[in-house]
Amino acid sequence: MISSRVKKLQSSLEHPLLIKKKENLLYLTGRLFMHGYLLVNPIHPLRSTLYPNVIFFGDGLEKIEGVKIDRLKNLPLYLGKAKALDLEEEFTFAEYNYIRQKIKDLRLKIKLNHVKSPVDFQRAVKDSGEIRLIGKSMKIVERVFGLVRKEIKKPGMTEVRLAGFIKQAGLKLGAEDVSFPPIAASGANAAVPHHVPSKKLLKVGEPIILDFGFKYKGYCSDFTRTLFLKKIPARLEQAYNQVEKAYWEAIKHIGSSQASSITHNARSKTTRVARPQDAIRIIAGDVYQKAVDVLAEKQLEKYFIHSLGHGTGLEIHELPNLSPRSKDKLENGMVFSIEPGVYIPRLGGIRVEDLVYLEKGQIKRFIAVSTKLSDNIIK
Repeated sequence: MISSRVKKLQSSLEHPLLIKKKENLLYLTGRLFMHGYLLVNPIHPLRSTLYPNVIFFGDGLEKIEGVKIDRLKNLPLYLGKAKALDLEEEFTFAEYNYIRQKIKDLRLKIKLNHVKSPVDFQRAVKDSGEIRLIGKSMKIVERVFGLVRKEIKKPGMTEVRLAGFIKQAGLKLGAEDVSFPPIAASGANAAVPHHVPSKKLLKVGEPIILDFGFKYKGYCSDFTRTLFLKKIPARLEQAYNQVEKAYWEAIKHIGSSQASSITHNARSKTTRVARPQDAIRIIAGDVYQKAVDVLAEKQLEKYFIHSLGHGTGLEIHELPNLSPRSKDKLENGMVFSIEPGVYIPRLGGIRVEDLVYLEKGQIKRFIAVSTKLSDNIIK
């Protein structure tokens, strides 16, 4: 699997690519490194007999077949007659100058380019093994959410205590870390999408946004629900119902853009799309606009202040990007969030989020946690 990823990358390269980003190193080698660089040369049948195609500058890859180990100062020796070397955006100015000087010392005429890494684009489409690991991470989320629904009712519960409980519960259930610091935002604090949990007490009738995820074998999950203790104010009830509608209409739009029919069950994991599996090429920005149009039915669109979603995998934010002007195409194998929300100053906010993925003409949810308001009022 790892070698096939490297070969796929090689086939897309015009120039040698030097990789630094730790998630890209993990993706291509199967190992996590605190520091190191991987040089991947384009496939060239003549030069590959003289120079290795994959060189790791650091320690730890000696046992991987086809990978040579060396020190970064020797990088120019492996560039052959290359006219340019592409560096990932993560390279610092100091690293850039170091590499440039080593090339200059050998009197080589090689142009250095800072580029958006093609590995990031390749990672946007997951293989079955990656989807399985994300699914296991989401199962941990599902179990933790069940525990949270009980914990939240304890007297004296605060945002920060609940956020701490979420993290510890996930670790106990097999997560290796959180995908990001858990968000617990209640009352007026819920009007801030990335609120940092405080010592504020959770109160009856206030919205409580819970946004969290975990890492499992390197892969992230992401999930949000808005809960209420015992009751919900009328204005927020209308907002909740419209946000939930925007969630489902966005999911349906992914199918209906090129299909004559689509069906879903709000409690099921699968939304069936009636079209050939290779026809999925939906523009992400169009899906965002569909959610906005639904919110506009109740004059709520001005309170929707972030993108509709993002890809998730080894990083919590990856491609594709479901933002207003995004031209990213959604296709089979992509894993991404659908997370419409509204944030009303001094009143609170509502957000509903799940990770979904596209497979063989169907959009699927990893877990079947209800989005219905009645199921998210804690009695």
